[in-house]
Amino acid sequence: MRGDNLPQFTARRPILDAEYIYTELKQMLMMGEFVPGQRLTLPQLAEGFGTSQMPIREATNRLISARALQSPPRRSLCVPEATVDLMDSLLPVRLLLEGEAARLAVITKGSSLVRKLEAINTEMQAHVPAENIKGYLKFNQKFHFQIYRGSGNSDLVDLIELMWMRYAPMLNIVRSGVLTKSGDQRHVEIIEAFRAEDPEAAAAAMRADIQDAARPIRQVILENTAPNSR
Repeated sequence: MRGDNLPQFTARRPILDAEYIYTELKQMLMMGEFVPGQRLTLPQLAEGFGTSQMPIREATNRLISARALQSPPRRSLCVPEATVDLMDSLLPVRLLLEGEAARLAVITKGSSLVRKLEAINTEMQAHVPAENIKGYLKFNQKFHFQIYRGSGNSDLVDLIELMWMRYAPMLNIVRSGVLTKSGDQRHVEIIEAFRAEDPEAAAAAMRADIQDAARPIRQVILENTAPNSR
């Protein structure tokens, strides 16, 4: 499903500059607010943010440079399509960066993150019964970045954010139930690794979480690109 309707924007400052808009759009991409192939226009975004097209253009140009958005000739902006090639280029990098961030977070924070991670995971699982994929992905992103920022390495977090901007929309192409079955188990394993202050176990559980989520996404992409698919 390509849903061209934008999420609800909530302006929190009287003057919306390009940096603010860029940050908001970056967060929306990382939380799975947009879906692969979704079309966006400058007027549409300007109306949503309640501002002119100039800061919108500046912000979206940065996202185009980061390859989180595309700008086809004489066409609207769009979120990149989900492809196996895109997955194959991003997934190995995610495994390296996010596994290392989890390892460093245990070394830096020890077991001090356990309660926060448990609370976030509980909120995330609350969206499972209704299969609220948007709510689930929002708290999934919050869970992961609570860990990554705990690594104490801001450059590493910046690189992970770049990967998530490009990867997270693909999480929308599978039903929430497919993701949540393994997601809860792996998050519990991650939390237990923090409780035990075991950095290698945290890194392994983080990589397993990412790989488990990638399998059904890849399967859907392959089914959608098969010769007989519509």
